[in-house]
Amino acid sequence: MIHHQSIHVFDISSSAGFVLAFACAAVAFRKWLGKLGTRLLSFLINKYLLSRYPIYREGSRETIPSCPYEWPNGQGDVAKFLDGIENRDTWSGRYGRIYRIWSGTSSEIVLTRPEHLKVVFSDSHKHRKAVDNNSGYLMSQVLGHCVGLISGNEWSILRKITEVPFQHKAVGNYANDIQIQVRKYLNDLRKNSHLGQGLLDPALDTKMLPFFVVAQIFYGALSPQLVQDLRDLAPLREKLFYHVIKGGFSRFSVSQYFPTQPNTLLQDFQAQWRRFNNRAYQHAVKSDSNAPIVSMYQAAQSGTITMEQLLQTLDESLYANLDVTTGGLSWNLVFLAANPLVQSKLRDEISRHSHELEAYTQRSSTLLAACILESSRLKPLAAFSVPQSAPTDRVVDGYVIPAGTNFVVDSYALNVRHEFWEPDSETYRPERWLKLNLGELRYHFWRFGFGPRQCMGRYAADSVIRTFLVELLTTYSLVLKDKDNAWGRDPNSWITHPRTTLICEPLGSL
Repeated sequence: MIHHQSIHVFDISSSAGFVLAFACAAVAFRKWLGKLGTRLLSFLINKYLLSRYPIYREGSRETIPSCPYEWPNGQGDVAKFLDGIENRDTWSGRYGRIYRIWSGTSSEIVLTRPEHLKVVFSDSHKHRKAVDNNSGYLMSQVLGHCVGLISGNEWSILRKITEVPFQHKAVGNYANDIQIQVRKYLNDLRKNSHLGQGLLDPALDTKMLPFFVVAQIFYGALSPQLVQDLRDLAPLREKLFYHVIKGGFSRFSVSQYFPTQPNTLLQDFQAQWRRFNNRAYQHAVKSDSNAPIVSMYQAAQSGTITMEQLLQTLDESLYANLDVTTGGLSWNLVFLAANPLVQSKLRDEISRHSHELEAYTQRSSTLLAACILESSRLKPLAAFSVPQSAPTDRVVDGYVIPAGTNFVVDSYALNVRHEFWEPDSETYRPERWLKLNLGELRYHFWRFGFGPRQCMGRYAADSVIRTFLVELLTTYSLVLKDKDNAWGRDPNSWITHPRTTLICEPLGSL
């Protein structure tokens, strides 16, 4: 069996020593290197990577189509996250239905077809997530040890401890609390945002709602000062993660020895994040609270998990997933505003279930649930999934992919472009979900992943989105402010967020 592993700049064979020694210096001094030098360096590293990690068609010497490596990120970071929607069209058009990109110097095989997923993900419970998401040093320090990016026994133990409050039954028990928080949030928006004047920014104005819902699930009721401290940390965390997504010098472990802005932000955030969680834990203990943070801290203190794993998992659930749930929520608002007939039907359904809203928001056979699925189909949160590898060789479209090679899913190819969704694949039609066989959807729709490694917060995310839609549509009719203009998206967000404004017309008295 061939084992195909990721490499780091300092771990390669001596045959490429000169190239990568030069590369190390070039990262820090890129502006002096110039475009010509960058192209030369990219060419040399690309030649090395292709010879070091060949992938052949079964029974021949034909190699898998590959994007040329580009110094220093490959196609990772900015190209895959911030520009992924545009790049996936270019890459798939140029290289076909299966091809390779480079995240740093790590191979990632892009899957675009349901039959690809069936071959690769049939044993998804045995897969391993890419180390540090193939994003390098800075990512390792921010989220490299969180539950979403580790594997094996470490993952099993950490997941078992941290997933308890996010299991389906537990989230159902929070339904009333979530409804209370949503109503309070909307009241605050009316007082402190443009909603009072009938305007709503679907991403910016809803951004902190899922954040505070998840915070209450973890920490219980926080004091006003702790709530403010948590809010104040958000801008610092956003600045830090911008540098993670940007890549460059911060990808390399040598960067830790330089007085860079990312290192300063990292140190500040880590210190403040640890202090906040210590105080939140002490607050929960003094309040005699049964908040999950108590048992999680005790697990870290006993050595069952590490404190770093816990703090990074809390970060992942709150700050990293802040953009994820906001993206899911905000696109629903835009699609409903653009489709008044669907909005009217949904409002009628909500009215019919007004006597049992908690139970209604937990059902999956409703038009409400269908609207959310259709929105997530048309606007996947990211163009590509988190990379993960299978434990054995896979033959995909005739190419033998060695064990340990990372795969990513092109979510737009699967959710929108595939013929399964024709003849109206690009049309917003939530009713389709009321007729679809869920069994056949397994490899035709990518949202939370497959198997036991699905997103831990998926039930909480859906509960927040459903409850917010119910409360908003009960009191407002949504209309696009600029009906004739194409919807924009925030180019600075690694998760797809709309950049538009909605008109909220009050329904009766508020």
